[in-house]
Amino acid sequence: MSIVGKSTRLRLVSGGRFGFPAAYAAGLALLMASNALAESPPFSYETVRATARKLADTEYRPDNRPDLPEFFKKLSYDDYQSIRFIPAAGPWEDQRLRFTFQFFHRGFIYQDPVRIHLIEEGQVHDFQFSPSQFDYGKNKAPAPPPGDFSFAGLRVLFPLNVSNKQDEVAAFLGASYFRLIGAHQKYGASVRALAVDTAEPSGEEFPRFTEFWIEKPGPLDNSLRLYGLLDSPSVSGAYRFVIQPGEITQVEVESSLFMRKPVKKLGIAPLTSMFLVGENRTRFVPDFRPEVHDSDGLLLNLGGTDWIWRPLVNPEKDHMVSQFPANKIKGFGLLQRDRQFDHYQDLAAREELRPSLWVEPRQDWATGRVELVEIPTPAEWNDNIVTYWVPQQNPQRGEESHWSYRVSACITDPQAAKLLRVESTRINPAQDKKAPRFVVDFSAKDGPALPANAEIETSVHTSQGTIRNLVTEKNEVTGGWRTFFDLADASKPADLRLYLHKGSEVLSETWTCLYRQP
Repeated sequence: MSIVGKSTRLRLVSGGRFGFPAAYAAGLALLMASNALAESPPFSYETVRATARKLADTEYRPDNRPDLPEFFKKLSYDDYQSIRFIPAAGPWEDQRLRFTFQFFHRGFIYQDPVRIHLIEEGQVHDFQFSPSQFDYGKNKAPAPPPGDFSFAGLRVLFPLNVSNKQDEVAAFLGASYFRLIGAHQKYGASVRALAVDTAEPSGEEFPRFTEFWIEKPGPLDNSLRLYGLLDSPSVSGAYRFVIQPGEITQVEVESSLFMRKPVKKLGIAPLTSMFLVGENRTRFVPDFRPEVHDSDGLLLNLGGTDWIWRPLVNPEKDHMVSQFPANKIKGFGLLQRDRQFDHYQDLAAREELRPSLWVEPRQDWATGRVELVEIPTPAEWNDNIVTYWVPQQNPQRGEESHWSYRVSACITDPQAAKLLRVESTRINPAQDKKAPRFVVDFSAKDGPALPANAEIETSVHTSQGTIRNLVTEKNEVTGGWRTFFDLADASKPADLRLYLHKGSEVLSETWTCLYRQP
């Protein structure tokens, strides 16, 4: 769906290698000479919001036009990766802007069309697909893509690491997924615009972006405005993204959601990641690498010194859903805290450079809960971790809900409180009638300075079984603190919580764990 009253134009750049007939290229060139239409009112976020509201009042009809040819549907991962957008074919490439843009071809698992629009001085122009914009590598299709083929998504580039090189800082591809990285980071966990009925027996619904509007940045701009139209059987939505690259790349997100029909669960600001194996492994994983994950824990800030750390797990069987109620959430995110290469030993993936993703509400989100879903996976190719905010009150059919928040992609920990932070979790599984032992290490790097003889108290609780042999001691090697304990007689999954304190003074994050016997 497009906004009415736009002028259209087609980008044609020489250098494509698909080998289409010259007559076809000539026909495409003729489309460039379209007559200018009357100027529409200046574009704004309200333009997308009005479109989303109208969509919600109509029956959902998936936009699959034009159909994707079978050749592109059957592309392998490697074949799809070999299709490259030609940088010179991007919009405004001749104007030496700091931000540049490239686009993804439809194919492989990215089959839905996404329409791209450009905003210049408040006016909107369509950015049309052309096969000449792409280098297809060794792919040889029996016929060219249809004229109104559209794209699968877009990527944003910026001189992030050095001044004379364009680095990818964001990519929007597939459903409502997008990824962010800051300086010297490598892609890892992803963000989604919206989650609907995640981990529900009825099955999950995946809203998707159908259109994007890119606002032309100034030559020296350090931030970019991007707009998206979201659609699905249950909800439509308008999104505004303000992307600011840097050591910490941040995106200010504003969204307006309009319900077509009630849903059981809305997931706001969902984050998706992969966790195969970490320090808390309880079973053998046939892999030479000690750890394999894009994120190793969920961090929540419920206000003040109330910080909660939950190490991620790869369940042996059945998925796990954990809930963290909050009257007023201050922030939550999937973090990659372990930054030591020798803990991964992966020269290709470089998991120690994967970003932590941190969500901060920019308005009062009222009462709700953070939900964490952990799904069994046998391989690192599957994203098996999802977390999101669930409002206590779901919007109903015909209602609009508004959400604003900031997402940060960072290497450093977002926690600002002066607390001992959970550094690692290790578990010695139950065997030979011995209870499982939990070893939790706290780092003192950013926490309070405490002497080895400090009178530290340990508060620990379990929903099942009995805590035994509880010990907290100074870790003279790291300078931090170590707590270990045994969990006896826990025949059912146990919800564990632990933190360090001195009287009423909280000294550490609250460590939590949902433990199931292997």
